[in-house]
Amino acid sequence: MFIKSIKRNYDKVNQDDSIAHEDKIDALLMKLGAAFLVSKDDRVYIFEKGETRVKFDAKHARDFSFKEYLCKDMNKLFHDF
Repeated sequence: MFIKSIKRNYDKVNQDDSIAHEDKIDALLMKLGAAFLVSKDDRVYIFEKGETRVKFDAKHARDFSFKEYLCKDMNKLFHDF
């Protein structure tokens, strides 16, 4: 994924007041990887594309307000997608 796309989606989620702050990471994950989601039990998201499988535990994620760090994390997570 391109970092510009991740930042653009981050900004959309961040500006959406209908999403509670604690749910914003989950909303961003769904915007970026909904097509690749195979499981999301207890806020542990598993995405798969071909042979690539990644896991993201939203319970232990950075606070949503750390944009640069969070966008870098999402870029690493979806690197091969």
